[in-house]
Amino acid sequence: MLIRISIIFLALAGFFIVSFATPSRVKASDNCTSFSGNGINNWYPFVYRKDDGQLTGIVVDGTHEALKRIGLKLNIVNDKPWKRILYDMEQGNVDMVLGAYWNKERAAQYLYSEQLGTDELRVFVKDGNQFSLTSPQDLIGRSGMRLLGGSLGDEFDNFANRHLDFIEVPKSDSIVIMLQNNRADYGILGYVEGLQHTHALDLEETVVPLEMPILSNAMHVMINKNANCAHRVDEMNRAIQDMRDDGTLQKIIDDHLSLIKQ
Repeated sequence: MLIRISIIFLALAGFFIVSFATPSRVKASDNCTSFSGNGINNWYPFVYRKDDGQLTGIVVDGTHEALKRIGLKLNIVNDKPWKRILYDMEQGNVDMVLGAYWNKERAAQYLYSEQLGTDELRVFVKDGNQFSLTSPQDLIGRSGMRLLGGSLGDEFDNFANRHLDFIEVPKSDSIVIMLQNNRADYGILGYVEGLQHTHALDLEETVVPLEMPILSNAMHVMINKNANCAHRVDEMNRAIQDMRDDGTLQKIIDDHLSLIKQ
């Protein structure tokens, strides 16, 4: 009799476990309809906002298309400074940071998308202050500027921490203005990004890039591991690979490069 009661109890317990666990899995799946995302407003041509405030760029449009191919949406949140965007990611207030370089520390904390582009970085200087640049060692002893909260990749970050003198600036276009005003010897910006800033500020003849690129970094999306749809990132990455193979990603890159004034 005791054995029979035990068997009945175990059967009922198994029923309740299955009954309560199954809706939970369904609910998690049902909640996965979209990612929320944000990106800096002037990282041309990868992530930037139009005059009407709409976030666009190679990374944004590439992510929209990849998610569309797997039945998901990308919901863009309100414009915020770069440092605040990173804070929102840390706090789980946003699922994706649209536009980021890979580094080891971030990769331990977040998921990364497949590469969506390549950002060539240049050293910008005030005209007349050009210097010979063949390697990062040539920056030693000079005052530089970089974006506040930004990473330029593990290798360069480690070198900079040991050898370089940087001012961290909240907005990348402010680097151009500060160079004009002799606040530092150089600033590091994406090549297209820097040219767009000098054009918008009418400083093309005043602030110029050195000829040699200082870095060439892959551009990614960073994803919160706790996002409702984090389990779909592998599918998103396969979609990005398909977009590279079928020419869609290159078309997005070409379209945005054609819109940027260089």
